[in-house]
Amino acid sequence: MTGKCPKHMLLFLSASAIVGAADEYIVDIDKSKGYDEEDYVKLGDIGSGCFGAVSKIEEKKTGKIYVLKTFVDGSEGYEHATKEINALKQLKHENIVRMAASSDIANRHKDGFVHIVLEYMPSDLDAALRSHPETKENIREILYQILNGVAHIHSKNLAHGDINIKNILIDPTKLAMKICDFGNCREGEEEETFLGKPIDGYYNDSLSIVDLVGYFYLGDCFSDWISLKMFSIDEMECFLEGQRNGVILDSSLGELYKEMKGVVSKNGLELFIQLLASERIGGCTTAAEALKHPFFTEGREQDPPTKEPKKRHLCSY
Repeated sequence: MTGKCPKHMLLFLSASAIVGAADEYIVDIDKSKGYDEEDYVKLGDIGSGCFGAVSKIEEKKTGKIYVLKTFVDGSEGYEHATKEINALKQLKHENIVRMAASSDIANRHKDGFVHIVLEYMPSDLDAALRSHPETKENIREILYQILNGVAHIHSKNLAHGDINIKNILIDPTKLAMKICDFGNCREGEEEETFLGKPIDGYYNDSLSIVDLVGYFYLGDCFSDWISLKMFSIDEMECFLEGQRNGVILDSSLGELYKEMKGVVSKNGLELFIQLLASERIGGCTTAAEALKHPFFTEGREQDPPTKEPKKRHLCSY
């Protein structure tokens, strides 16, 4: 692949590369092992990106289907692969993609490739939502599983760093969700400057989940024109203070809140605000606490009748 890669291509094809028939979905991966090319048969290419290629492979011994990520030599690709391998070695959870095998990073040959073998899932969430819009009827179950996976990541003092619909895999037949692409994973307490204010990895993940809530309910008119990360911390705090006092400010965030109010239940709005108002530093339990919210025990009939949201370009000034 040549030229500048889209964001979701930074790790090959991200989750969108890991697609296939539902009957090839493998879940019984117990423990990762060292990668040996002789153990597998390549079935075909899935795609390529900035850091390497993605292939569909079959394990000779068992006949199981997997996905193989092959990282080409280079400091960025090596760093991405190292982060993903180190993270997945620590993360064993039903809502996180499992690693079946990987290269020995510490003893790899100089200028050699790095390989990661992952379980095979039928689709990513982006493709599923576009090809099967009815998937949105299960927003609560989908969001619950994503939060459950993020809560596990945070329990290991890690932050994913790039939660989005292309980095979430789904088996539509079982409505099983798994978070993937850990190339941007870091320590949860590691801070960064966000529009002049410090935030850590936990809060960055929380904002990404808020974005998902907005996208699930407002669709492309949310994702194409707005992200919570375009607003400054001061703007968010000003909006939240007004909201606590029963005042919805005439601002971009206030406009977004009004549009959300027209499509999501009262509990859904409360969850939206709870995540937005979570701690900027040290919020390692935010996702786990959100799992207890009553939004997840109510039915979708609690949401207002479906209507087309206004396609308004929301800007932050």
